[in-house]
Amino acid sequence: MAGGMPSRYRPAYCETVKDFRTLAAFARHLGVVVQTVYGWIHKHPEFAEAVKAMTRSLPTLYRPDYCDAVVDFLKDGHSLAAFAGTIDVRPKSIYDWMARHPEFDDAVKRAQAKSALWWELRILDLARNNQGNARAVIFGLKNRAAEHWRDRVETEVSGKTEQITRIVRVIVRPGEAEG
Repeated sequence: MAGGMPSRYRPAYCETVKDFRTLAAFARHLGVVVQTVYGWIHKHPEFAEAVKAMTRSLPTLYRPDYCDAVVDFLKDGHSLAAFAGTIDVRPKSIYDWMARHPEFDDAVKRAQAKSALWWELRILDLARNNQGNARAVIFGLKNRAAEHWRDRVETEVSGKTEQITRIVRVIVRPGEAEG
């Protein structure tokens, strides 16, 4: 009983929650805010298990034909977020599908390579014809192939390293010999 109010949680909710597609819909049905339902998940392990079972049984929007569709779409330089927009899903869904469907993960990686190729062809065309927006093309490359197109310089230190214990500032006047 937090804040003087008794909890509305009932063990029977473990069965009831399975009849809903979302926790928000379940919360509305009970007349509570969704944060209350999340609190029950943390406080009641049996309810947490019921919610896991509910979310596992939800139908997915993934379709095997998205493997070809993502390759076809990204070949024109588009991003995964734009692909998500064309099929009306959240970008996070794309990453979830990549984790669950190895064939889709492979297709996305091939699609990303094709997207990078599209942008690299743009920069080659720009170099040949000197027409276009170099900044936009470089921006596209940095976003589509960041591991290959970046400004960051990596520095590697090798050999014996010693701990610095003291830094001394020496001022030498012009004409004085160092020694």
